Amino acid sequence: MKKSLIFTSLIISLLAMSCVQVCIPNKRNLRYALSNDYIECLDAESLKTLITSDTTRYKVVVFYSVCCGPCLRHFEETYHPAFAKYHDSINFYFIHENTGGIRYAREHLERYGMYDGKVLCFLDLENPDFHYGNIQYLNNVANYVFETEPKINGNFGIPCNFIVSKDNKVMKQLTTTPTSGSAFTTMDLFQIEIENLNEIDFDSIYKEDLEYDRFTDLPICTDEYCPIFK
Repeated sequence: MKKSLIFTSLIISLLAMSCVQVCIPNKRNLRYALSNDYIECLDAESLKTLITSDTTRYKVVVFYSVCCGPCLRHFEETYHPAFAKYHDSINFYFIHENTGGIRYAREHLERYGMYDGKVLCFLDLENPDFHYGNIQYLNNVANYVFETEPKINGNFGIPCNFIVSKDNKVMKQLTTTPTSGSAFTTMDLFQIEIENLNEIDFDSIYKEDLEYDRFTDLPICTDEYCPIFK
């Protein structure tokens, strides 16, 4: 009985280690990404070209990972319903944030009817500005692809999405966090009425409606303090 328990524990440990390895951007996952034609590896420049060269439609760009629990929930509740209803009129780009878990990205997109023959994977490991280990990684990507003021400084995790106009302006919002005070982030897809996308003013900064009283000693935004938001 004791030996059986030890063996079972060993198997569980090995499986857990295997799952962790699958989700880590490492040389094995990098080789897999580079050796499969259905995966398109993007650096910052090719990502910018891909998005900004598209000027005929509104765009939704999503950074995600199959190893990210909140990402999976948003696929269920936000991305899949929006894609199913509007993919004929809006271009959707799903960018796997790195090679961790990339071998399962195709299966994941197929499950939601979003696979179009390519899995897009962000891969700029040689550039420290865009390395996944850089805490400013998503902010740097956002400001490189969308060169508009004010700079985005509050995107620190996935899922992270960009709602983009035909002329490549990205929707931004002003938010307040317990650690950084006021910050500019990209607007989340679930926060807008996507069917009214053509009526949105992409030059406006929107204010996220947070319960500010749950925070203390933060620079709360007022009309006088930050008059730019709508």
